[in-house]
Amino acid sequence: MPRLNPVFENLSAYPIAALEAKKRAVAESGVRIFDFGTGDPREPTAEFIREALLAAVQPRCGYPGVRGRVEVRQAIADYLARRFSVAVDPATQILPTAGAKEAVFHTPLLVIDKDAPDNLVIFPDPGYPAYQRGALFAGGVPYPVALEDDHVFRPWQLPTEVLQRARMMWINTPHNPSGVVSSLSDLQRIADLCREHDILLASDETYADIYQGDDAPHSALECGSEGLIVLHSLSKRSGMTGYRSGFLAGDPDIMAKLTRLRANPGLVPQDFVNAAAAAAWADDAHVAKRRVIFTEKKQLFLDFFDEVGLPVLGRSATIYLWIQVPEGYTDVAWADRLLAAGIVVSPGPMFGVSGAGAGYVRLALVPSMSVCREAIAVWRTLL
Repeated sequence: MPRLNPVFENLSAYPIAALEAKKRAVAESGVRIFDFGTGDPREPTAEFIREALLAAVQPRCGYPGVRGRVEVRQAIADYLARRFSVAVDPATQILPTAGAKEAVFHTPLLVIDKDAPDNLVIFPDPGYPAYQRGALFAGGVPYPVALEDDHVFRPWQLPTEVLQRARMMWINTPHNPSGVVSSLSDLQRIADLCREHDILLASDETYADIYQGDDAPHSALECGSEGLIVLHSLSKRSGMTGYRSGFLAGDPDIMAKLTRLRANPGLVPQDFVNAAAAAAWADDAHVAKRRVIFTEKKQLFLDFFDEVGLPVLGRSATIYLWIQVPEGYTDVAWADRLLAAGIVVSPGPMFGVSGAGAGYVRLALVPSMSVCREAIAVWRTLL
């Protein structure tokens, strides 16, 4: 048996994989499943996006370039200009990615020196599990910052000695799992803080276009690109989870180095996927329709949770609701009780590193409206 990487050996199973195993066991017992676990919405991808992909599949598909063709980078630059009123050079400031997860996992490799005293990667906790795992595999030291109460990430409150030991900081707005949105003033404060301490700021903005109401979330790029990058994805914005398509954008010097880094393992989206991405980034109408669908589903659950007295975060953005469990239950016990009735939710600690997320469950608004109504009827019987 070959000797294994100790980082790999010491990791627990990926949280979503563990939840899937539990779900399968309940389904095999004959219970109908209402799946609000994995954030993979059921609404179909817009037809014009699928057509763009198919039209781009040539009889011979050669190796794609790391930077992608100019068409996809221009479409992304135009999107950033429309959505956030920021000017980004498609030639030097944009890189297509194979989704968001691989970019989260691989980006720490650019800055982390495992033997240096400043090898911390700071991130909000609870949060996306790949923040921790990418830091570990890069040889860095994860530094989760526990979020409580309002779940607003305030890294300026960290001790100076912690900031001096950090090389990278992840922020996430709108935040998964809580749905909390960072204000532009907070983003500016964080950007200034990272510049002061020479920390690479990476802003995960993959849910930026899924919001409820009229207040669209801001981007860290509105604070200038110096020393920072942003990450976006088409998975939730355009219902393209299986396409694995996103982008990194930001500081041109950092982006040039990321281009060199990503050429080594061949982290390159296919040209036909980029063709579909170009079509998706160029169109806002299909995204507005998706926002209406998620807003209606979210309001359905908010009305129910408010009626029965369950406190909820995530009211203004993302496809999630972050729900406090009823008194007398732990998060796992409540999730297991719901699962026994066929309702799949994610226990809060799935998204935490050091106990963060306890006392909450996350509900992903992925089923159809009719299935959501049926699930609420079942849920009501458990209360």
